[in-house]
Amino acid sequence: MRIVLGSNDAFGVPFPLVLADRFFHVYTEEEALKLDVFRWDEQAGQAVYEVIANKPQADAISTNPSGIVAFSQPEAGTFLYKFRPRPNVSQIFGTTPIDRETEVRIADHEIKVVRVGVDVCTIQRGRLSGSPVGIRVGADGSLSLGVKKLPDEMTLERRIV
Repeated sequence: MRIVLGSNDAFGVPFPLVLADRFFHVYTEEEALKLDVFRWDEQAGQAVYEVIANKPQADAISTNPSGIVAFSQPEAGTFLYKFRPRPNVSQIFGTTPIDRETEVRIADHEIKVVRVGVDVCTIQRGRLSGSPVGIRVGADGSLSLGVKKLPDEMTLERRIV
């Protein structure tokens, strides 16, 4: 299945995007695109879900009748991410702060990592395939593509709905 992030394509990648401890899983279900977002709790060795099958699991996350899922932090006025469940468009986009100095900007044509207002890395027209994680931005602002290693105790399982 093809997932589009900016102008970057991910094929057969369970988590096309990981931001710090937040994992984005995009998949098809009944011919529609679905999104699960969870934070990985290293100490407990388990996922804490924010979104399951486009349905918000937390107060700061909303959805609308067309299926767009948006997560923001209203108290800080910070937009984090938005998911569009349509094929062949940028499904995930937004500006996500990783720490006080680093943020990831996901737009229709690129993914950019910015640290203290300076562009660190820009990814455009990339193709990722076959690894569990497509693009990983660490809490320290590090950037990795095609990551093979998942956190300890995390296993990939096919969920039957």
